[in-house]
Amino acid sequence: MSNRRLLLGWDTATPSSGLVLMEGEEVLAALDIHLDRFSTGKVFVALDALLKMIGKEREAIGAMGLVRGPGSFTGIRLAVSAAKGLALALNLPIYPCTTTEAIAKVVPLKGQIIAPILDARRGQGYGALFRWSEGRLERLTADMAMDVERWREAEGKVLFVGPGVRALGLKGLYPTPLAALGAALLAQERIESGDEGADPFSLSPLYIRPSDAEASTGIKVSSWD
Repeated sequence: MSNRRLLLGWDTATPSSGLVLMEGEEVLAALDIHLDRFSTGKVFVALDALLKMIGKEREAIGAMGLVRGPGSFTGIRLAVSAAKGLALALNLPIYPCTTTEAIAKVVPLKGQIIAPILDARRGQGYGALFRWSEGRLERLTADMAMDVERWREAEGKVLFVGPGVRALGLKGLYPTPLAALGAALLAQERIESGDEGADPFSLSPLYIRPSDAEASTGIKVSSWD
């Protein structure tokens, strides 16, 4: 194996989470981590196991593609904090992306509008619309939280993909490849374009609506629209 630095794809935004290690365009190792409740320790154990599969240490990682939300409020906040800590400890550039974009990236289906969907609780789903055009992923809408029944009205017009298909009882495609792979692929594109990545100190979780705590106190502690 060459001495090139590894690219880590990190997704702990949903219960079906994962880690991916890439070198160039090759996926070297991947782990699907099912987290009923986010555990920082469990993810770092998984990361070390992943590295051990290919005979590498954490210091071999050269960059990180991170899914920063939307998803579970607590899970994302803790996940982003853990990923930031790793990035700072190893001096890694970090390339954040949304959960919906990461999912859409691993479903390269032409001729369809793709709607990555996640369970937002309170009878709602997080989602966005994308399509593939000339080999590139194109975002059609911002991420949004809508009532499940409003999403259901789009069945047959869009292809729902992602964990919300099962959780919300929508017709669509699930399971799909790991969003962590989508995060790594998106990061790779940004690296190749000369993007130096985000500042880990200023990186925050992405929510589409305020958490219950923020709604009750009026104090904003995360990035939401």
